[in-house]
Amino acid sequence: MGVTTATERRPRITSLDGIRGGFMLLFMLYHLGVPGLPGAWTGLSLFFVLSAFLITRLLLKERRRFGRVDVAGFYRRRARRLMPALVLLLLVLGAWGLFFADEFARRQLRGDILATLGFVMNWRLVLESDQYFSTFGSPSLLRHAWTLSVEEQFYLCVPLLLAILALMSRRLGLAVLVVAAVGSAWWTAQVGLGDASAVAHSYYGTDTRAQSLLVGMIVAFVDDGWRERTPAWLSRVGTPLAWVTLAGALAFVLLVDPMQPFMFLQGGLLAQAVVVGLLILALSRGVAGSAGRVLGWAPLAYLGVHSYGLYLFHWPITVWFDEAFPDRSVWIAVPVVLTLSVGAAAASYRWIEEPVMRHGVRGLFPRLRRPGRVALAAPVAVVAVAVAVGQVGATASQVGGRSVDVPPLVAGSPAYEPSEKPTRIALYGDSVAENLVTYFPTADYPDLLVSGLAVPGCDLVDLEPAWNEELGGAPDAECRRSWTNLGERLRDVDADTVVLVLGTLLSIPHYAPDGEVWWLDDRPYRDVVEKALDDLVSQAQDAGVTAQVATVPCRIDGRRGQSPALRTYFEQNPEVAEATSDPQVVNRWIRAWARDRDVEVLDLYEVLECSEGFRPEVNGVNLYGDQLHFSDEGAAMVWTWLAPRIRDHAGREPGE
Repeated sequence: MGVTTATERRPRITSLDGIRGGFMLLFMLYHLGVPGLPGAWTGLSLFFVLSAFLITRLLLKERRRFGRVDVAGFYRRRARRLMPALVLLLLVLGAWGLFFADEFARRQLRGDILATLGFVMNWRLVLESDQYFSTFGSPSLLRHAWTLSVEEQFYLCVPLLLAILALMSRRLGLAVLVVAAVGSAWWTAQVGLGDASAVAHSYYGTDTRAQSLLVGMIVAFVDDGWRERTPAWLSRVGTPLAWVTLAGALAFVLLVDPMQPFMFLQGGLLAQAVVVGLLILALSRGVAGSAGRVLGWAPLAYLGVHSYGLYLFHWPITVWFDEAFPDRSVWIAVPVVLTLSVGAAAASYRWIEEPVMRHGVRGLFPRLRRPGRVALAAPVAVVAVAVAVGQVGATASQVGGRSVDVPPLVAGSPAYEPSEKPTRIALYGDSVAENLVTYFPTADYPDLLVSGLAVPGCDLVDLEPAWNEELGGAPDAECRRSWTNLGERLRDVDADTVVLVLGTLLSIPHYAPDGEVWWLDDRPYRDVVEKALDDLVSQAQDAGVTAQVATVPCRIDGRRGQSPALRTYFEQNPEVAEATSDPQVVNRWIRAWARDRDVEVLDLYEVLECSEGFRPEVNGVNLYGDQLHFSDEGAAMVWTWLAPRIRDHAGREPGE
C-alpha cells in the first residue's frame, strides 16, 4: 500500500476549529428559536468526539516522546483551560442570584452552581429527571453545564485508560475501545426512554454519552498510527469522504427530532459519532480538500477558537434576554444575543482564558508572590457565593418546617386554626402539584401531612399532544403507571383525601386514536378527559379516600415564555396560547364533571380572579416563579386558601 508523508509536528488545524465553530453557531441559533434545526442537540456529540480526539492525541504524543504521561501536569493544564472562564461565569450568576433573582431561581441556582463547580451537573439533572425538551418553566441558567461535567469526568479517566491500553498492542487497544463504544450504545438502549428518569439518564448520563467520547479516542489512535505518513487510499478519497460525512453530520442537525428513539435505542448516537469521527480523521490528516478549506473559513475558525466561552455565556445571555424582552422576535434576538455572546467570549478569552493558559494565575496577576492561593481562593469564592445565594431571603419564605410570612390570598381570611386531629393530604398531578408540595409551609399547618404523588410532565389522558415534535410525544411509562396505581399509592401514604391538580396540558390539542386532532370543541376529547377523572376518583374511593379537584389557574401567555420551542409553537398557534393562558373552557368541564359526581372543587381559577385577566402579582407577592409554577411565596399564599378547604372536605362523604 502506497503512502504519502506527513510531518510529526503539524500546525493548528483551522478546519477543526471551523467545524466546532460552525456547529456551535447552529447550537446557539437553535436555543434562540430559529426554526428548521430540530436536531441541533445532536451537535453535542460532535463536541464530545472532537474533544476526546484532541485530548487523546495530545496524551499519545506525550507518552511517545517522554515514555509516560505526566498525569498531574495533564490535570493542571485542564484546570487552566476550563476553570478561569467557568469561575467567572459562576461568580456572575451568583451575583445575579444575590441581587436580582427571585426565590424560585435562587433555590435552583445554589445547587446548580455547586454541581457545576464539582463537574457533576449532568448527574444532578438525571436525579431530578430533568426533561431537556419539554419544560414549561424557566430552565436552569446552568443546565448547559452538563456537557462540561461529562467531559471532565472523561478527563479524570482517560490517563488511566491510556495506561491500561499501553500494556496492549495497538490493534488490541483499538479493539477494546471499539467494544467499549458498542457496549455504551448497548447500555444506552437498556436505559431506554421508558419514563422521565430514563429519558434524563439517556440524555445526560456519562455512561450513555461515553460512546461518542470513545469514538473520539479511536480516531486519535488511528491518527497516531499514521503520524509519519497518510495512506494513499485515504488521500484519494479524502475530499469526497469529508463532504459526505459533513453532509451526514448536518443531516442529523436538520432531520433528527428531539429524543428520537433511533438515536438512543437503535445506536443512532454511535452512528453519528462514527460519521463525525471519519470527518475529523479526514480533516486531521489534511486530506479533506475543498471541504477542509470551507470549514477553515476564518469566521468559522474564530468561533471555534472561542467556542468554550460561547458555550458558557450564550445560554445565560439568551435566558436573560428572553426575560427582559418576552415579546421579542427571533430575528431581533439572533443578532443581539449572538453579538453579546461573541463579545463576552472574546473578552473572556483575551483577558482571562489565554493569560492563564500561557502563564497560570500569574498571567492575570504578574506580581503575585503566591499564585497558588488565588487558584485555591477562586473555587472557594464560588462556594461561598453559592451558599450566600441560598441564604438570601431564607427567612420566612423557605419551606421545610419554617413559617412563611405572606398575606392571605383572599383579604380578610381568618387565621388558620390547626385541629387536634391530623389530616393526611395527597396531591396528584404534574409538576404544578409537585411545586405545591415542595413549597408547602409545614410550620403554618402542623395538623396537615402532605404527600406528593405527582409525575412532572404527566398528561391526564392517554393521547399524544398535537404540538411540535421538540416538545415531547405520548405519555411515558411512569406517567401511565400513575393513572393505574393511584389507589395503591394512596394506601401507602395512608391519605385521608387526594387533590387532583389538573394541568395546562389539557388545553393543548391532542391526537385522537385515528390520527385526527381533538381539541376543546370536540366532545370525544371531553369524554376522554372525564373518563380519566372518573378512573382516578374510582381508585380513590376504593381506597377509602375522598377526592377533590382543583381547577387550572390562568398563566402568562405562552408567546411570552422562555422555552424557544414552546414560544415558537404558541406563536404559530395563537388560539392555543390564549386557551392555555385562560383555560376557561377546560375549567367549565371540570366544574360540570365535579358537580355531576359530587366531587369538591377547589376553584383556583376563580379565587385568582382569572376572569379579569392574568395577574403575575397578588397582594404584593410575585405569584409565579416561572411561566408555569408558583414561586415560594406564591405557593405559600395559595396554601392560605387551599389548606382550610382541603382539610374541611377531607372526610366528607358524598352528598354531605
